[in-house]
Amino acid sequence: MEFYDAVERRKTTREFLKKDVDFAAVRRILEAGNRAPTWDHNRNWRYILLRTDEEKECAFAEAKKIADKFDAERYLHMPRPYPITSGQKMYGYAVPKQFTMLQGAPYVLIPLYKAKEASGGSVSKLNPFATIWCVIENILLASAAEGLSCSMRIPLDAEHDAVKARLKIPSSYRIPAFIGIGYADPEEAKPEQIVPDLDKQIRFGKWK
Repeated sequence: MEFYDAVERRKTTREFLKKDVDFAAVRRILEAGNRAPTWDHNRNWRYILLRTDEEKECAFAEAKKIADKFDAERYLHMPRPYPITSGQKMYGYAVPKQFTMLQGAPYVLIPLYKAKEASGGSVSKLNPFATIWCVIENILLASAAEGLSCSMRIPLDAEHDAVKARLKIPSSYRIPAFIGIGYADPEEAKPEQIVPDLDKQIRFGKWK
């Protein structure tokens, strides 16, 4: 698959087919992740893979609680002083699937990067955080090139620490996201997407 085809094909999936994924494809995807730029040249990332329902249910108890208690109908139809936005529609669609979009994926990948904390006093202190997201983008595009698709959940602070403790992740590592990998269900609903106007985004020389 050509690079721009993979970019066009990549999308967030929240419903997967019950179809096995060849582990050889997962290895290729992770190798693509390892080709990302790294600020310290060490590439000391690590990857945890979850495969069984038991592993996923143990890891993502917080995501399940959040999804179970969210009332999508109430949220989507609550009175507002303005028309509901596409972002709010997406939120109402996505939150109830925060657990099932991981549970239903044949593989859930938890990438890990080495850092004591996610924030810093200067932008340069965010280098480990920035480079793991380069890894993740490579993973998303490589998955698309393999004909696969991904879901993604960014953990809340308490959730991050709880999952880290359950999976016995060393204190020097942090979790940027949980990524489900599998074959997208072609029948999944396609929520409205905002298409940016590139000409309005570009600035030459300075902002104005």
